Amino acid sequence: MHRKRLIWQLYPSQLLVVLAALLAFTWYGTSSIRSFQLSETAAGLEARAHLVAGSVLVYLGHDDLAGLEAYFREAGKKSTTRLTVIAPDGRVLADSDEDPARMENHNDRPEILAALSGKVVPSLRFSQTLQQNLMYVAIPLEERGKRRGVLRAAIPVTAMDKALAAIYQKNIWGGIAVALLAALVAWFIARRISNPLEQMKLGAERFSRGDFTVRMREEGAEELSTLARALNEMATQLDGRIQTIVSQHSQLQAVFASMVEGVITVDTEERIVEVNQSGAQLLNVDPEKIRGKSILLVIRNTHLQSFVKNALACASPMEGEFSSRMGADGQEKYFYAHGARLQDSQGRITGALIVINDVTKLRKLESIRRDFVANVSHELKTPITSIEGFAETLLDGALDEPESARRFVEIIGKQASRLHAIVEDLLALSRVEQEAKREEIVLQELPIAEVLQAAIHVCSLKAEKENMAISLVCAPTITAGINPALFEQAVVNLLDNAVKYSGKGSEIKVEVEKKAGEVLIRVCDNGVGIASQDISRIFERFYRVDKARSAKLGGTGLGLSIVKHIVQAHHGYVSVESSPGKGSIFTLHLPVAVEDGLPGNENVPDEGMVGD
Repeated sequence: MHRKRLIWQLYPSQLLVVLAALLAFTWYGTSSIRSFQLSETAAGLEARAHLVAGSVLVYLGHDDLAGLEAYFREAGKKSTTRLTVIAPDGRVLADSDEDPARMENHNDRPEILAALSGKVVPSLRFSQTLQQNLMYVAIPLEERGKRRGVLRAAIPVTAMDKALAAIYQKNIWGGIAVALLAALVAWFIARRISNPLEQMKLGAERFSRGDFTVRMREEGAEELSTLARALNEMATQLDGRIQTIVSQHSQLQAVFASMVEGVITVDTEERIVEVNQSGAQLLNVDPEKIRGKSILLVIRNTHLQSFVKNALACASPMEGEFSSRMGADGQEKYFYAHGARLQDSQGRITGALIVINDVTKLRKLESIRRDFVANVSHELKTPITSIEGFAETLLDGALDEPESARRFVEIIGKQASRLHAIVEDLLALSRVEQEAKREEIVLQELPIAEVLQAAIHVCSLKAEKENMAISLVCAPTITAGINPALFEQAVVNLLDNAVKYSGKGSEIKVEVEKKAGEVLIRVCDNGVGIASQDISRIFERFYRVDKARSAKLGGTGLGLSIVKHIVQAHHGYVSVESSPGKGSIFTLHLPVAVEDGLPGNENVPDEGMVGD
């Protein structure tokens, strides 16, 4: 629907009122002037008639119509008045301008009829005899109570019409001038009223677009000034409230986006209203594409779908766990969900809030803990059982057999050494973890080559027994922030494993390279290799790829775990490349920059590179 502007509602109405009043005033004024002129003319004609009435009665008394007509011509010429005498029957007896014999009967003339009834009624009409408008006034002629006829006086009204026309013309031009002036005044008044309202409309439109910097001018009428003041106050309050809402919304959005938990909100129809980035990553979905869609269509997990349905139906918050392979890597993950219904201020249910936590790592840690307890129990139980068994055997009489006793004592000593090695490795591992946690490990910027040479020297004797060669490729200028003792122990553990799991005559290489802000120390062998499913677990405590081979070689199962924690204490990480039958490459990644004894650029490892 088209709506007119306020000025086009005010201005035409004001102009119409002014013009109507002007026309009414002009019409009334001209009508009054004309009525006044006609009244004055009629009064003058009546006076003239009365002036000659006595003479007319004299001529009529002597029945001298010729003398009367001559008198009329003379009197009419001097007074510019047409004089006529009409008999009671309507015959024209004498006329100052025309021959009475040629004139028609006047018994139907309104002024004649009024005079015969004793009244004086002026009449204005067109004269067929003179072919012009005339005003007629007739008076009765009475003599001694006897009515002798009617005396009528008439004058043309052409002059009066011309005078009135001139007056009308002046009134019209004056009215036009007044109308133009009134139009300008009405326009000025309409603009004065509408302009502030137009400014308020523009200001309100800017308010609606969120621009509250504009302020209305408080001027004009009291009502407009009050309205402008109210709009300004409203803008100030709205600006403050919107700023508060925007600030709170930004804070909520920041919290919502930065939450590590996945958050999903759904409406009562199970359509997704909002999902944060963490939730989208956990469920492997695009948050922009799933908004407004049913959770049954976008999330293919019956457990989560059922949980959402129950959260909408249950009045109290609920919790639950479910597993899924919705991740991008396709691996099974475990989730812990918390759901609660959402209600508005009137208590109406508007949807549900679902908070999802990825507990896959927790489940893996629980599994690792159980495996660790089982493994450490098994590793400790085996030498203890062996020591206990052979000690009982010795007590039962084997001491009397020197050869058997010596063999049993050697076995007991070997198992005790293994038990001691396990305890030492556990203590070393615990010590590295505690010192790294308390940041008590002091790192120094030292050449890598010297520490590597020392580690190779420690393992060279065992390598020579197996006819193996250990080579080192390292520029003497390459340095890194290291703790020499701990770093040497980590390299010794890697070299010891390389010697154990490589065949006789093999070559073990130690290569050092400075690349992309870090120092890479690679220990390469061509041994039995590691299957892909075992690589992610080889750094776990007591985890063995080949338990029979490991037990035969005398390992404690803690060497690689110690390596991992030592490298982490150096703010680095370990990566592995291996395949069965083709050997393995263990790479220690150490950051280059050192500040106040600690590396300044830390390399964060991928989850699969460090084991645990």
